[in-house]
Amino acid sequence: MPDSPPILRVFLSFSMEHMPLVQLFRDHARDSRSGVIFRDYSIKEPVESAWKSSAERLIRESSATICLVGENTWRSDPVNWEVRKSAALGKRVVAVYLQSSAVKTPSALVEIGVTPIPWDFRTIVDCLR
Repeated sequence: MPDSPPILRVFLSFSMEHMPLVQLFRDHARDSRSGVIFRDYSIKEPVESAWKSSAERLIRESSATICLVGENTWRSDPVNWEVRKSAALGKRVVAVYLQSSAVKTPSALVEIGVTPIPWDFRTIVDCLR
């Protein structure tokens, strides 16, 4: 019986304004030939109340956090909080550019020394291992 591919449980941190690109990222992750299965533990809908406790629970259930960096992600207080919380919980954090026009990086990524990488699933998987 062949070995099944490893499963990566990832929390996706992103700005809601980039939802169409985030969905494309999810679709590519599902269809990638990276040799792993991505389980997306991100918040799928905007959460008005108690979003921090929902996000923290999902981050705890994940093995890593991928911060998807779009043009205005650097302005997102929730993204910065999620990245900081992920680092505080000892989760690996990888940042991926959603857009080539994203030149500013969220301050939380700078604080923990994470530089965004291009959107390439082989590279992303290598960074997650």
